[in-house]
Amino acid sequence: MRWVLFIILGYAVVLIQTTIGRIVLFEGLTTGPFGPDFLAVVAVFVALNVRGLFDAMIAAWLLGLALDLTTGGAGRCVGPMALAYALAGGAVYQLREAFFFRRALPQMFLAMVFCFIAHGVYVTLQSLLAWNFRAYGRELVQVMLISLCTAVVMPVGHFLLHRCRRWIIAPAPGRSRGQRR
Repeated sequence: MRWVLFIILGYAVVLIQTTIGRIVLFEGLTTGPFGPDFLAVVAVFVALNVRGLFDAMIAAWLLGLALDLTTGGAGRCVGPMALAYALAGGAVYQLREAFFFRRALPQMFLAMVFCFIAHGVYVTLQSLLAWNFRAYGRELVQVMLISLCTAVVMPVGHFLLHRCRRWIIAPAPGRSRGQRR
């Protein structure tokens, strides 16, 4: 993993999430606002392309921390989303062997799984920390809608990120192209 370039990419996606992400936000009457999670798209892309579980979980943790720091105000705890992203990144990394993830449908499914795990864990942790479960069902519906929106944008995000893959993901160790046996 090329961490400096990954952090720059993460910063750019945080800017996209906080600007363009607000434009594509839908307002549900009973669920509240929901829309795609662009940072989750990056986290799923990284989990599908890195060599090790550690890289996938650290990258997802960094993206979750960035999301926590940009939306964590108003009395919320900073940290649960970072932990939830790391857990979800590890889960997607473990699931990637079961899918042919170069196709759009498995990418969409894995993005939906990632968001459902990450945002579901986050909502559960926030409810436990506040000891308030009155709106828990409504928030889980909101998590499902966020997961669906993220799944819809995942193929486009994967296509765009695949173009700059060599700058973010380090190549596998081994022989170079010029060597012969």
